[in-house]
Amino acid sequence: MEGTILFMEIEYIRQFALLARDCHFQSAADKLFISQSTLSKHIAVLEKELGQRLFHRTTRQVELTDFGRDFLSYAEKIIGVMNDCETNLIAKYRKACPGLHVGVSPFVSVSRLMEGKMACQETVPQIETMVFTETSSEQLRNGLKSGRFQLAIDGVGPMWEDPDFAAVPYMQDHLCVLIGRTHPLAQKETVSLHELERLPYIHLYTETDASPFLSEPVSVTDTVPQTLRAVADGQGCTILPYARVKKHLPENVIALRLVPSPDLKFNAYYLRHVQRSETMSALLKYFVKTNP
Repeated sequence: MEGTILFMEIEYIRQFALLARDCHFQSAADKLFISQSTLSKHIAVLEKELGQRLFHRTTRQVELTDFGRDFLSYAEKIIGVMNDCETNLIAKYRKACPGLHVGVSPFVSVSRLMEGKMACQETVPQIETMVFTETSSEQLRNGLKSGRFQLAIDGVGPMWEDPDFAAVPYMQDHLCVLIGRTHPLAQKETVSLHELERLPYIHLYTETDASPFLSEPVSVTDTVPQTLRAVADGQGCTILPYARVKKHLPENVIALRLVPSPDLKFNAYYLRHVQRSETMSALLKYFVKTNP
């Protein structure tokens, strides 16, 4: 590569870093809201430009090559610089940017997000792009205040009590128990927490204890796809919002309604001082489908 100029897409570098952490194409693709084949193509583009393989690929997972591990340290520095630029510079001039950045909870239905994105972009010509970033409630709040996100969708936990934010209802959901199809409980339509007391529990990590966890988890996962794979592998059961998982269930996993189950209310949050802007009004009307 000596003497050459690299023209790598920053978004491909972000995707590489995420895949390096997950070591699984489908998991990383789900978090990025893109298809597995698209992610594979983007990684191949990076590898071609770098002239080196970034991953050793197997049928079940991927592993960084020696070059990939070295490149990851540079990728993280590049991403850090771009995040600083986005927070401290681009946000200052956000009104001139036709793209929108929406932060979302990992529990939000992916299909609902895609439906809203299509409706918004088909109806509002000034919104050229819409990017989703899945992150924690704390990072959603920080991202709104810094200008990184123009909209944040969160739920499961309590509503945000911050005078800087306005909120509108986004969607409702209910909790379901995910369990292997061969388990005796899989023959039931509903299940209670009492019936799950002796089962190993797989915990999707969040910064708040928002779900009715049963006991000390047998394993802790970082993403919804990782959690589903752990259930599919027979490691235990888990509890997640139904709309988030209904279209992504492995063949050997079944979703049972948890009873009693609290109603999960997801809200779309935005800064109060931008609630009357033209772009925000369009976002609320066509993406959130709520009049401001």
